[in-house]
Amino acid sequence: MEKDKPLLSESTNEHVYHCAKCGLCLDACPVYKELLVESAGPRGKVQLARHIIEGNHDITKNMCDILFSQCLLCGSCVAVCPSGVKQTELYSGLRWRAAERHGIPFAKKLFFQVLSRKWVMSTSAWFGKWARKIFSGPWIESKIKAGNLPIDGVPPFNDKPFNDEFPEIIEAVGNKRARVLYFHGCATNYVFGDIGKSVVSVLTRMGVEVIIPKGQSCCGLPIFLSGDRKTAMRCIEDALTLFAREDCDAVIVDCATCGSALRKEYPHILKELHDLGEDISEKLITKAELLSSKIRDISEYIYEHRDWLPEMKDTDTRIRVTYHDPCHLVKGQEIELQPRELLKAIPGVDFVEMEAAGTCCGGGGEFQIEHGDTSALITNRKIKRIHDTGADVLATGCPGCNMTIGAHLDKKRGIKVLHPVQILKMALDGANLRTS
Repeated sequence: MEKDKPLLSESTNEHVYHCAKCGLCLDACPVYKELLVESAGPRGKVQLARHIIEGNHDITKNMCDILFSQCLLCGSCVAVCPSGVKQTELYSGLRWRAAERHGIPFAKKLFFQVLSRKWVMSTSAWFGKWARKIFSGPWIESKIKAGNLPIDGVPPFNDKPFNDEFPEIIEAVGNKRARVLYFHGCATNYVFGDIGKSVVSVLTRMGVEVIIPKGQSCCGLPIFLSGDRKTAMRCIEDALTLFAREDCDAVIVDCATCGSALRKEYPHILKELHDLGEDISEKLITKAELLSSKIRDISEYIYEHRDWLPEMKDTDTRIRVTYHDPCHLVKGQEIELQPRELLKAIPGVDFVEMEAAGTCCGGGGEFQIEHGDTSALITNRKIKRIHDTGADVLATGCPGCNMTIGAHLDKKRGIKVLHPVQILKMALDGANLRTS
């Protein structure tokens, strides 16, 4: 990187001058609450960012450690900042420059290459499924952890990718009320296929035609938040080619992370790269803005059109359900009420609010693998709060949270982790929610 080249765009840089150093972000930050050091808090990192931007401090290895190991990029600080500082944009940008300066670990770089190429991802998923069958068993899996993630708690791969389960166009049941595109993401495609089937089932019964474009790849958020914006551009361009379309009423996502990427991150990243003189066209930015305007989380979309839902039968069977807010949903997209109201409207569901439902679960993608000790402290808080509710089911709108929480819940309690749309489908099917 050239010395006279600006680190970040002016619109990103200016956030360092808005910080009032009030400290409200400290109480919201899950990492700071565990480590209790100023560098782990958003306020401290904003001041470090200011010194870097003004040329008083270089992006050293120690700075890299602070940016990557002491931040989940959960957005909790952004949500509570009275001055409107967008810390996540600052830290994401500095991670990008840190990666340019010091490189990306080989294993992570290889993983990003897999994520950004659909055929490689499909082949890797097939191999992972095969390897899991060969080496499965409590004598192996129970003894292996990837950072803070127990391998025996990771769900198995789908029998076949979700994208291969359906034709590209699924007709609405009855009169067609709307036409949507469905961005299913990697997790649904390879692991949580039942979530995707539930999305299709509920939407079509609401009178919505669902189009599932073939050739979808990763949204790219794990890649560009780790600093590899060059590789992430492959994912961004693929998504914009398939989904930036005028001829649909909405683009549906079932993953909080994917939704945040397509709705918030794409326009910001492309504009920043364009402002810094990178080869990003205005046409591509316009496409990103069009896609952003179309994005709807599945819970959000169903809630907006809840009068389209078929009637659900009353039931004497009761289940106790609590809800965990994924960071990329409640903070990234400000979706909080909708999934709760859908759950409360389901016959047989007794909804109970957990303490601090909107705090991070500690997963943060690869954060739980690379920084397991800190992740474990945060996850343990969340697990205790879930257990305290006495719930039969933990509902959440993020496959990543699903995996993290599901892997750490006390198996003796038998708590299921489900997406709200899965519970809704069961109710529409007339299934016994307790035994399904």
